[in-house]
Amino acid sequence: MVNMRMAWLVPVALTGVLTVTAPAKAAGDCKPGTTGKIAFMLKHQKAFRYLNADVPFFVKTAEAGGYQVLVQSADHDAAKQVAQAENVITQGVDAIVIQPVDFNVAAAIAEKANEAGIPIASYDDLILGANQTAFIGRDPREGGASAARAVIGAVPKGNYALIGGDPGQTGSTQMQEGYHMVVDPLVAKGDIKIVLDQFSSGWKTEAAQAHAENALTQNDNSINAFLVSYDGMSVGVLQAIDGAGLAAGSIPVTGQDMELAAAQAIVEGRMFGSVWPAPDEMAVAGAKAAIAMAKCEDIGATDKINNKAADIPWVKTPIYLVSQKEMPEFVCKHQHWLDVKEVYKNVPDKMPTCN
Repeated sequence: MVNMRMAWLVPVALTGVLTVTAPAKAAGDCKPGTTGKIAFMLKHQKAFRYLNADVPFFVKTAEAGGYQVLVQSADHDAAKQVAQAENVITQGVDAIVIQPVDFNVAAAIAEKANEAGIPIASYDDLILGANQTAFIGRDPREGGASAARAVIGAVPKGNYALIGGDPGQTGSTQMQEGYHMVVDPLVAKGDIKIVLDQFSSGWKTEAAQAHAENALTQNDNSINAFLVSYDGMSVGVLQAIDGAGLAAGSIPVTGQDMELAAAQAIVEGRMFGSVWPAPDEMAVAGAKAAIAMAKCEDIGATDKINNKAADIPWVKTPIYLVSQKEMPEFVCKHQHWLDVKEVYKNVPDKMPTCN
């Protein structure tokens, strides 16, 4: 548990080479913030999840606690995020919650915040190689493993293609680790062959589609499953399958974030499922942790995670796969996220009745 404002001094280079030194201040030096402001720094703000979960839930929770939120969007630009952080630190805030564009580059941001005595927490993706007060987020490995287990339950043998997100983000690299945790034992048995294992910079639809097209071409369309780390990328994979002249739904395809297009594809049988990282719950947990950091109070960590600099207190949030079977319960419980009628507009006979 952490109940102090930390002011660590961790020299770090943008290359990721660093030397960890001792804490710059003792625990008793913690002083509650006085600006009444919290910075919420996101890698970007264009995806559905940010507009409908992360930002509104974080802002609402923080404002209810008496804090103004400075929302920053880096547009997937690591250098821009560093500049934004420098500006926020210069302005003065009581706490920073940041989703890093690049987990190595962002170590420099953590260093600057620590030197300024401002508590900083990684959000959704863990900053590597620099001390920080907390990490708020799900375990991407659990999400990847849940997707892999479900798909293997349906297709226990064959050629598997693994398409991850941005290689500079732990949310992507660790999800890929989750796939391998489940798939690799079956690879060793000879039941499964991994014919593609690639990342997609910027989580781009086009990159994922190109990966899928290459996999299909190189294997004469004999792909039995696509494990994909983001719904926007899954759309590209579905387009590749269609472009290859294969029947929709003939190859299980997973995604992540439960965006509308993916939800529709799932209920229509074109897509297998989407991993739900619960960004609404993550945002609430992030705002509550930020308020606690600003006040030098217990952040409510339930675990720890090592980021190559220290064991970081972890406020762990849920993550799990939603397939067609679980969709009725999901949409009824998350009507703030998806409109039930929109999800089922092409298959109205399958639409559940929500209380």
